[in-house]
Amino acid sequence: MKKHSVLLKEELCEGCTNCVKNCPTKAIRVHNGKATIRDELCIDCAECIRICAYHAKHSLTASLDDVSGYKYPFALIPPSFYGQFRGVNPRRVRNALYALGFKEVFDVSLAAEALSRKTGEFLAANQGIYISSSCPVVVRLVKIMYPELTEYLLPLKAPTDAMAEKARKEAVARGIELEEVGTFLITPCPGKNTTTFDPLGIESSPIDKTLDVGQVYQAVRSVLAAEQKDLQEQNSPVPYLGLGWGQSGGEVKLLGEKLQSRSLSVSGIHRVKSLLDELSRDNIRGVRYLELSACEYGCVGGIFNVVNPFQARYDLRRLRAQGVEPIKQDYDSYNFALPAGFEPLQLGQLDSDLEKAMEKLGQLEREIAVLPGLDCAACGAPDCRTLAEDIVTGAASRSDCVFLLRKQMGELTERLSALFQELPPVMKKREKGL
Repeated sequence: MKKHSVLLKEELCEGCTNCVKNCPTKAIRVHNGKATIRDELCIDCAECIRICAYHAKHSLTASLDDVSGYKYPFALIPPSFYGQFRGVNPRRVRNALYALGFKEVFDVSLAAEALSRKTGEFLAANQGIYISSSCPVVVRLVKIMYPELTEYLLPLKAPTDAMAEKARKEAVARGIELEEVGTFLITPCPGKNTTTFDPLGIESSPIDKTLDVGQVYQAVRSVLAAEQKDLQEQNSPVPYLGLGWGQSGGEVKLLGEKLQSRSLSVSGIHRVKSLLDELSRDNIRGVRYLELSACEYGCVGGIFNVVNPFQARYDLRRLRAQGVEPIKQDYDSYNFALPAGFEPLQLGQLDSDLEKAMEKLGQLEREIAVLPGLDCAACGAPDCRTLAEDIVTGAASRSDCVFLLRKQMGELTERLSALFQELPPVMKKREKGL
């Protein structure tokens, strides 16, 4: 069974440790000159893909060829996707997707608008701080590294899941067999791909497959370049307000003014971690809602995108400015109820047995005291504390630290030198007899 969307090409890895030092959950180690990824700690944030100069990290989604495998393939367009096409009317982009074989095209932006309204209602009825649960990478980060903050996650489905469920439900209502429907999400990041086989808060994902933005972008461009006049014009309107969700801050802007003034938007996985550190220390005051995005500038910063996030942000803002009113729709047609909720993951325990765990904790402190504390990552672990944990759990040894190894080698050299200069006992007796 697949566990993650971020994959490793071991033959390309040079063991440089850049990914080790940049991983927000300390999921990567380098041993024997090759990187390994600890599945239980990976959140598919794709930071290792961004940082790897040797392209040893990558991610795969489905192919456009898979669309033909369904009688009724549906395309789900995320808000950020339109930011890839400067100067192109969104309706032309939608029409191009029909030309590529999709029977229906749905804008996730519509579900995003509905979710913003639902979020406002939820916050009005519930006190405390809540974290947007729309970014799957952030949800996984909280579950793994900040389990005490899991209750802060907004208990509502992501707009991608709600849109997919609505599309499937409407298809069945029209008499289409559910087995014949294939929902394809055009995704800007590996994190959303992972939710198709490892969903969050729901038992199974309503999204069958994902297609990375890059391949769909090229295919749409080819259709547009051909200037096909026989493309059937679709009358479905394009949701301009919901397009704001394509970049950081867009979610908050759809909340009421009162909530906007008490909300905070933060993007970039390392800045998100810094904020969660403060929240965990109860050092955030006055804020009701946190819109957190793992990618810089939000979904426009996803690694599958083609256009740089700066240009995409600008183009989305101009596109959104063309409309000022939300499209009329039945907000109750979406089901945002989260049946399973978000459960924290208890990782990082030294041992399941409490007595042994306490014993290993003491060993951990002793190992930390021995290590140099330089956090150089030359050992293949991100820092000295992590190496100490690996030593205690048997995944590493002190000799993995080059500084301790050099010290040990120096001490051994001194001992060998002393032994070399010292005469054996039998020779000493002979010298005394002379």
